Amino acid sequence: MQSVVIVLKRDIISVLDMKDDFEKILENALNMKSGPKKGQKKDPLKGKMLGMVFEKPSLRTRVSFEVGMAQLGGQSMYIGPDEVGIGKRETVSDVANVLSRYVDVIMYRAFSNKIMRELAEYAQVPVINGLDDLEHPCQCAADMLTILEKKKKFKGLQLAYIGDGNNVCNSLLLGSALLGMNMRAVTPKDYRPNADIVSKAEEIANGTGCKIELMSNPFQGTEGADIIYTDTWIYMGQEAEKSAREKIFLPYQVNEKLAEKANKDWIFMHCLPAHRGYEMSAEIIDGPHSVVFDQAENRMHAQKALLMAALSK
Repeated sequence: MQSVVIVLKRDIISVLDMKDDFEKILENALNMKSGPKKGQKKDPLKGKMLGMVFEKPSLRTRVSFEVGMAQLGGQSMYIGPDEVGIGKRETVSDVANVLSRYVDVIMYRAFSNKIMRELAEYAQVPVINGLDDLEHPCQCAADMLTILEKKKKFKGLQLAYIGDGNNVCNSLLLGSALLGMNMRAVTPKDYRPNADIVSKAEEIANGTGCKIELMSNPFQGTEGADIIYTDTWIYMGQEAEKSAREKIFLPYQVNEKLAEKANKDWIFMHCLPAHRGYEMSAEIIDGPHSVVFDQAENRMHAQKALLMAALSK
């Protein structure tokens, strides 16, 4: 009789995979950012290896994971798209099974959420989503860490996301709902966030006492906002749509006029890379309300907490 091996592991593919301990993960990230405390283990991931599989390039994702893993006492290795060819050169299941024999945790930056989930299904080690076409939970964790640092709370705050209802927007909807923070996704009608994610965020928000709203008027969206967030209008693979997208999204540029009705101490966030003169003006991203570089640094601290959560027994 063939024995069945049950692999117990924690994947972080969606923000929903942090629904039971999101605040604890953020608290751990804050603690690690402020430096080791008395009695804490100095190198908690010593002897552990992180495999970083990239289908799409990223400055912040690679450097933050690599440096973060080193600070935790572990090691990491970069695996580029030409070295793997997931689903083309090798099947997803074969890649997952092979990597599981070499590394303790996988970070995958992918084009497809479907393949992301397939890799996690076959891997015997935890898989962390470094971005796919549906969600960006690592970015969401860094964003919420930044908001917690700057605002000291989530309840009662108003986040206004302005622009394309993309993977970052999807994850922010779920993260805001879980933490009890009000969020408006302000997008053109044909560029709204994923309907299933919106529905799930609304369901969660009903239990956490916050409000999830979809709207198309950017001036209405930023009224009374504590956080204004935007992202690039054009992504890798959308270059052919550049002219059309620029015309559609131009009214959604975050500039001083758009931010006039935000709360006095509002902060500006952007996951980067940013394009001055397009999704926001230079005066906004380089001005006193901007926290984008604190936000970028927090990718590393948040991901350290995610690595610890994924590898904790």
